Amino acid sequence: MQPSVLFFLRPAGCVDGRFLPRLAFAGFLAFPGGAAAQMDQLQQSYDFLLRGRTEGGVLFNFSNEPSFESGIQRSRQALSPPTGNYLLPLSYYDSAAYWGVYVCGGAGAACAINDTYNMLSYQLSPAPGPAGKLQVERVNAHNGANIYDAATWQIAVMLGAVKNKFDIASPTTPYAFASSLSDVLHQGGLISEGNTAPGAKRAVTAGPVFVYNGATVTEGKRAYAFRALAPEWLARDPLMGSPHASWITASNLPPLDRAYEAGKISWTDWKPITGENAWAFLIGPLQAAHIHYVLDKKMRFVPFKERAVQNALDVLPTFAAMQSVLGAVYYAPAGTIGNEGETPVNPYEVSVENNFSLYAGLRILRSTLQAELDAETALDLDAKNKIKDALHLIAAMIDGGQIGEDRRTRGLLSFFKNAAWRNGHFVQGGLANDPGQSRDWIPTTEPLAVDVQTWGIAALGTKQIDQWFGDGASFEMWRHLKTWGAYGVGKTLWGVGYSDRDGNGMDQGGAYRQGVLSGEWTAGAINAVRNMMNAYGAAPKYAASLQQDEAAMLAGITTLRIDRYVSTGFPGKPADYAKLISLKTKPYLYASKRYRIPFGWYANPLPSTASTAWVIMIAGKYDPFGFGGAPN
Repeated sequence: MQPSVLFFLRPAGCVDGRFLPRLAFAGFLAFPGGAAAQMDQLQQSYDFLLRGRTEGGVLFNFSNEPSFESGIQRSRQALSPPTGNYLLPLSYYDSAAYWGVYVCGGAGAACAINDTYNMLSYQLSPAPGPAGKLQVERVNAHNGANIYDAATWQIAVMLGAVKNKFDIASPTTPYAFASSLSDVLHQGGLISEGNTAPGAKRAVTAGPVFVYNGATVTEGKRAYAFRALAPEWLARDPLMGSPHASWITASNLPPLDRAYEAGKISWTDWKPITGENAWAFLIGPLQAAHIHYVLDKKMRFVPFKERAVQNALDVLPTFAAMQSVLGAVYYAPAGTIGNEGETPVNPYEVSVENNFSLYAGLRILRSTLQAELDAETALDLDAKNKIKDALHLIAAMIDGGQIGEDRRTRGLLSFFKNAAWRNGHFVQGGLANDPGQSRDWIPTTEPLAVDVQTWGIAALGTKQIDQWFGDGASFEMWRHLKTWGAYGVGKTLWGVGYSDRDGNGMDQGGAYRQGVLSGEWTAGAINAVRNMMNAYGAAPKYAASLQQDEAAMLAGITTLRIDRYVSTGFPGKPADYAKLISLKTKPYLYASKRYRIPFGWYANPLPSTASTAWVIMIAGKYDPFGFGGAPN
C-alpha cells in the first residue's frame, strides 16, 4: 500500500479549557507499513464491527422469517420471505442510560409518551409531539441497520481480514460474513406481491406509492431497498426494561395478541433512498467482492455469477429509471415520506451527495463488468450480452444518451458540471425537471453540506473538477469549506461537522470554532484531502497545506474513539459519559455531541458502525469511491 503519515498521540494539552492532541511527526510519507499505526489498537475498533451487542459490538441476528410478531399481521402477508438467519450490523450502539439520563434529562416530562394501537392499521404508534418524535428517534437508533452503514461495514470487514490480518471470530469465511447484507437484500427481492407489507425489504410500487419517476417496479429484485432494516416490525424502545420504562404507556392494546405491549412501537422507517441504495447494491458489495477475489485470491476479476454483481445488475435499470433529463438521479420514488413529518418528498427532489454516491458506484460496476468481459473465459453468450447491455446503459447514465425506449438524459457528468456547481462549490440539492417550475434546475443553495464537497472530490476526482473549473478548484473548495465547516481548537484543525450552520468554521483571526465534530464526515474529509494530495503531488501551492490538514485530521478523529472521547474536553459532551456508554471494544463515535443536523436528523455521540468502518478504510488507505480502493 501507499506510504503513510506516522504520528504519535501524546498526552493532551489544554487550550482554552479544552484538550488538544499534540502531534509529533516522524517522516511524512516515509513508513510503508504504517497505515494501521496511525490509529493504534485498531483491532479493538475492528472488534466492535464483529461482535454482538452483549459483547460490546453492533451485530444482531437478522432473521428473514416474517418479522410480524402479531398473528393478525402474519395472516395478512400473502407471501413469506425465505428463511435464514444472518448477522448484520446495527447503525449505533446505545443504552437506556444514554436516552433516559442524558437525552431525557432524567425527567419523564421530556420523554413520557403514550402509544396507541390502531385496530384498522394494526400499528402501535406514539402520540404526536416532541416526546413521540424522540421515541421514534431512539427506537430507530436502537434497532435500525441503515444499509449505507452496512455497506461501509462490508468493506471494513474485508479490509480488516485481508489487509490487516485481524482476528475475526466468525464461523464462516470473512467474505461470507461480509456478504450477509447482499444475501438479505437478494432474498428480500424475491418477493413481488405484498412486498410493501411490514417486514419487507424492497419498495415495490403499490398504487401511487413508490413510483419511480413515473415508472412502476413490481419485481422485488428490481426495486430499491428500504434504507433501514430492523430485527422486528414491533420494535423495542431502548427504555423498555430500564428504570425509565414507566415513562412509556400504551392504550387500546389488542387483548388476544401479547406481541403488542408497552415499550414497543411499529417500525416507521420505510424510505427507499437513492444514495443508500447506491452504497448497498454497488459500492459496498462490489468493493468487498474485489477485496476478496482480486486482492486476496489474486484473481483478475470478480465472477459474473457473484451475488454482488447480480444484485447490482438487477437494480441498475431502476437507477436509470430515476434519472432526469437534466442528468440528475432523483432522491426517492414518489410517495416516500420525508425525514420529518408525514409529508411525502417531492418526486423531483435531487440530493447531489446521493448522485456522487451513485456515480462512484456506477464506475465501480463498470470496471467490475469490464474486467469480467476481458478475463472471465467461462462467460457464455447470454452473460456477455448482459454485460454489454449494462455497460451501454452505464455509459449513457454517466455521459448522456438513451436510457429507455423513449427516454434520454444529459448524464451525470453534465449535471455535476453545469448544474450542481455554483460559486465555487457544490450545492446540496434542488429540483430537476419539475413540471411545476419554470426552469429545469432549481438549486437549494442553503444550507451548505460538508459531505457534498468532500464526497464530490472523492467521486469525481480532483483532476476532473480542476479540468472543469480551473487549476486548484478542488483545493479552493476545500480551503473555503474550512472557513465554514471545519472544527478545531485554536488554529489546529481537528475535522469537520455537517453544514455551515453547525457553529464550526473560523473566526476573523483564523481560529477554529467548536460546534460539532463528526467522525464519519471527518473520515470523508481525510479521504478527499488524500485525493487532492494524489492529484497535486508535490506542487508547492498545495502539498504542505494538504499534508498538514491530513495529519491534523488523523489526530483529530482519534479524539472520537470512545476511550479518548471520555477524556477530551468537547463542548456539549454529556456529563459522566463513561456511565452512559461503557465498552471494552474501541469504536468511533458518530459526533462529539447531540446535535440536530439541519438536513433532518439528530447526530448523537454514540458508537457508530459507519464512523468505525470509515476509520478502518482510512487507516488502510482505502478510498471506497474508487474501483479497488484507488483514488479517482
